Amino acid sequence: MSTTRANYLYPSIGMGLILSSIIFVVVLVPRMTFRPAQPKDLRNYTAQELRGRDIYKREGCWYCHSMVSRPQDWDHGPKSKASDYYYDAYHLIGSERSGPDLANIGGKFPDQYHMLHHQNPRYVKPGSNMPRFDYLSNQELIDLTAYLQGMGPFGTRAQDPETGKLKFARLESYTWTTGPFKGTQEVLAKWNFTPTEQEALNTQRYEGHVEVPYKYRTEIEELLFGTSHEAQAARGTLLIIVNKNRIDGVEVTEESLEKKREDDPAFPAWTELDFKEPEKEPTDPLELKALNTKRKYANYGKGLFNNQCAACHGLKADGHGQAAFGMTKRPANFWDDKFNRYNVDTWFWRISRGVPSTQMPRWEYTLSAEQRLTLAAFLKYVSRNKGLGKLDGMESDYDKLPSQAAPAQASPASAAISIKPVPAKAK
Repeated sequence: MSTTRANYLYPSIGMGLILSSIIFVVVLVPRMTFRPAQPKDLRNYTAQELRGRDIYKREGCWYCHSMVSRPQDWDHGPKSKASDYYYDAYHLIGSERSGPDLANIGGKFPDQYHMLHHQNPRYVKPGSNMPRFDYLSNQELIDLTAYLQGMGPFGTRAQDPETGKLKFARLESYTWTTGPFKGTQEVLAKWNFTPTEQEALNTQRYEGHVEVPYKYRTEIEELLFGTSHEAQAARGTLLIIVNKNRIDGVEVTEESLEKKREDDPAFPAWTELDFKEPEKEPTDPLELKALNTKRKYANYGKGLFNNQCAACHGLKADGHGQAAFGMTKRPANFWDDKFNRYNVDTWFWRISRGVPSTQMPRWEYTLSAEQRLTLAAFLKYVSRNKGLGKLDGMESDYDKLPSQAAPAQASPASAAISIKPVPAKAK
């Protein structure tokens, strides 16, 4: 009995050609054609920084750390651009993030922090899974730190694009007195600041950060006064949650607010409306109408909350969601007293941006500004009333925005638990 042996020659040649084509297109073509413009905001590496870069490569740091800040990244600083890699012989972007992204690490921590971190990561970050690099010589640690401190717009390599001068550092000649380079003279990057000046800079950056807690007013003011489609669509809902402030009895405008803040920079553009339920239903028709309007918008937010948030935070917004027990960080209980202090800007920012290092998403990607404001209304209501209050058992028609929805009707509590797709955010 004879058998015919399979001939793998031609399939092997074919697969080899396919693999070669992929390597050519994905690796070689970009390498040959990548020609970003020379940056005006970044200088070239010093010899010391290049030694640090070689150590970074040799020790495999790029296996766990990326070197690119993407638009969807949280708290990684300014987004990376092509010219950031102009001086790299080849990039070290990396392929995963077992550790944090390092594209903007320069100036984020002092030199001493990096030295300690590399010697024993758990000394400065308990629980870190980064290996120790205490076998590196002192010179290698210094060079590696110099490389990292040059990364990003706050590092030692950052330049003023107008003047070409370094922003935060200076280059000076230095002669090594110890170590393997003893007696060698080279140019090193040195920080420009004394400790006192660094503290002042830290304060300046903190105050200027748009995401500093309780200072998110810019986004709400844009919705109050802006002319964009999103602002105009959301303004009606916003004015159910807040009132525009007044100056000399006149409702504030963007121009009058700017003039007022020349004398009083902290003057608020709005005043918060209280979502606390009264002990008795008001008898005045206007008061009752205002109260029911707040309930209506909060109830719409409740329906959205049930659909998007209740799996973690619970149907009563008390943190007792079905998925809560399996999470490392417990979902928030919005009945807690601390949430009483949240204003609409804080709620809006938190809903929009999510919570870093948790499973809470950034709802700004899928929910419109008006929808996020109704969620803020619901959470203000829950935090003020320590629960659902009058909203308990009220059906929520969140397929439509509050201005389009039918008046909420009381019904059994189970009727409020209806999971439906949320209308897509308007582009």
